Amino acid sequence: MARMTFETFRDALFAQAKEKGFADYELFYSGGNSFQIRVFNSEIQEYKDTTSEGVGFRGTYNGKMGYAYTENLDSDIIPTLLENAMGNATIIEDEEVEKLYPGDEKYEKVNSYNEAINSVPTSQKIEWAMEMEKYAKALDPRVKMADFCIVGNGESSMAIANSYGLNLSQKSNMAQALLIARVEENGQNKNSMEMWMGRDFADFDYKKLAEKAVKDALSYLGASSIPSGQYPVIFNQDTARDVLSVFCSVFVAERCQKGFSLLNKGKLGETIAAPHVTLRDDAITEHSLLNLAFDAEGVAATNKAVVENGVLKTLLYNTKSAEKDGVKSTGNATKAGFGGAISTGPTNLYLAPGSTSYEDLVAGMKKGVIITGMAGLHSGVNPISGDFSVSADGYYVEDGKIVKPVEQITVAGNFYELLKNIETIGSDLKIRAMGMSGVGAPSILVNGLSIAGS
Repeated sequence: MARMTFETFRDALFAQAKEKGFADYELFYSGGNSFQIRVFNSEIQEYKDTTSEGVGFRGTYNGKMGYAYTENLDSDIIPTLLENAMGNATIIEDEEVEKLYPGDEKYEKVNSYNEAINSVPTSQKIEWAMEMEKYAKALDPRVKMADFCIVGNGESSMAIANSYGLNLSQKSNMAQALLIARVEENGQNKNSMEMWMGRDFADFDYKKLAEKAVKDALSYLGASSIPSGQYPVIFNQDTARDVLSVFCSVFVAERCQKGFSLLNKGKLGETIAAPHVTLRDDAITEHSLLNLAFDAEGVAATNKAVVENGVLKTLLYNTKSAEKDGVKSTGNATKAGFGGAISTGPTNLYLAPGSTSYEDLVAGMKKGVIITGMAGLHSGVNPISGDFSVSADGYYVEDGKIVKPVEQITVAGNFYELLKNIETIGSDLKIRAMGMSGVGAPSILVNGLSIAGS
């Protein structure tokens, strides 16, 4: 049988769901395609052109919410889909009732799709990847390899409809390129990854990307450890974002309610960070390519300060966790694809930038360490206590100048204390994807972190 459209599948499904005795019901659609070309030694190493789609159904049956999903949008699958949801509802042990959302009066318009991306021919993307690798290798004789030389693009669609009349959809796309430059000198090997993401290939400059990757890789040659001690530390925009990304769950209400965070509703209004620290979760911001008009439950996505001038203002809620705390959803419901259950996560969570450039942050450091890379972020952190201890590399600074590259060190601290000890916030904010969400930060200067070295 020919594939049905989302609309025709929805109508047929809803009619049968009503007959089966579902009190209410919802259909969630996600789909998309992605293209990626990877070259290595002037040959195509990998060519990917994939498409996927599917729908997730959930509905209230005998007072419980049942879930089911399928990748097949044809009428024959509907009875099985409903039977699976009914069976799922009967084994639910959670006493808290999950409810569908009827919708909001207003949804912001989001410009997240550029047709021009699709007009770029495959041959052009292959040529860019080939030229990027060739150019990177020619920049310096110490460049031995340009690995993961990738150019690609993708698009995604999301739609949600329910028996209360909710009917929303959004489409987005993005282009990207990536290069890892590997260099060698005196038996020492170093590498650096550089990535570009945008909504128009006209903004892509493969030479600029290659130059940055090679320059950074070369700057790590000759790295050594430093004596252990307490140091002022600059996390650059990448590592500051990495720290925030592994601890962003501490602001998720459902985790707070379960005791998986030191924060909770009772902490609202308390000072948890330095007075110049503002942490925002904005569904729509000029800083991100991952803007959303609505969340996975159909709640209008919002812009809000999670922490404002050091004070905790809100947690991140979906409708279920919001009802438990007696507040309104913040529009932060998420789903791990069409087959996932409703959970909670950020939209675009970021540390609001300051006015100090990265260069001035470095120039103002008398003696300290710049952290540009970290390893073990998922094994060396405790997202409940906030403690972290991870291997790192970067640069050692004296009198405002980079003295040498640094390796074989460990940086340790506590996320909650780090928020209080941020002395200066840079102006170089960058938001990148973390799954379906965006997480970002500018460079930050933190006082008194423990560095274990030689």
